[in-house]
Amino acid sequence: MLSLVLALSLAGTPELAVLSSRGEVGELRFQPLFATTLSEPVVRFTHAEGSSVLGSVLPGTRVVVASVAMRSGGDLSFASALVRLEAGKPARMLADQLVYGSRPLVTGEGRVFISRGRAGPALDTLRVDTLTIEEIDPLTAKARLVFATQGFVAFLAGALGRELIIYEQGPGGARLVAVHVDTLARREVLAQMVPMAHDFVVDAPRRRVLFTQAAGAEWQVEEVSLADGARRVLATGPEVTLLPTVLADGRVLISDGPGQGLRALDGKRGLAAQGEGFERLRFERGGLLVGLHERPSDFPSIFVVRTNGERVPVLALPDARLDVAGVLP
Repeated sequence: MLSLVLALSLAGTPELAVLSSRGEVGELRFQPLFATTLSEPVVRFTHAEGSSVLGSVLPGTRVVVASVAMRSGGDLSFASALVRLEAGKPARMLADQLVYGSRPLVTGEGRVFISRGRAGPALDTLRVDTLTIEEIDPLTAKARLVFATQGFVAFLAGALGRELIIYEQGPGGARLVAVHVDTLARREVLAQMVPMAHDFVVDAPRRRVLFTQAAGAEWQVEEVSLADGARRVLATGPEVTLLPTVLADGRVLISDGPGQGLRALDGKRGLAAQGEGFERLRFERGGLLVGLHERPSDFPSIFVVRTNGERVPVLALPDARLDVAGVLP
């Protein structure tokens, strides 16, 4: 009777699509919040020893597309592959040559975009690669070229409607461009940037992008309008891990350092520290904040808290590399 009551109480409870990796084995679980036992994996797959697994749920489904490293030796720049993970089916490779450590971008329409590349010749000791952004059909694996460049980085920062926001870095410097996924029309958001930007966040409702940027001996969080390119500095600090975060209500949070949580720039409630490391927010759904607590040289842990700061219990595989690919339903 107790198990029946528990099952009924969990019916309709949000689940986290959790990816875990130990050694050469990756797993996908759908873990209900408040559950007292760890869910069984719905699919297992193999990858290179020590690979992280970064994924996203296809909207309205229980299917995850994920980036995993397929080899552990040699040049790892493009050693990852895109795999489709679905309960009761073997993992299926959709594309290779993904940028190592990149996450597939899945739009609200369920379209999947990836960063790929091929190694090029060295230019003054720096290698200039062929870099592409491609759309991958998650059913047929058919690839469609959206953007191509010769350079060092072509990073998918996010999406604004049907535009992809891409951070491009090459021999001529760095810039931020927007590319329409259907017409392939391009427009420059920022023609020139210091080539040290990272931790991009596209805030589509307010048509802006935030990122951390080098500023002399310090680091700063910049905000750039995706409408007209206007930019301003929101915060500065000594840490490279400022981790700019935008909540659904538009408030901006940043990290002041390890073990300090995320501070709201408007002075209101932020996100309390979940331990001695850093909080990387992944999702905000139904009054819940879901993310990873990351500790240097250690495995991450998953946190779920209500917007009032109350912690919500969630189980995950211990001593494993973890990622939250989505929140269901």
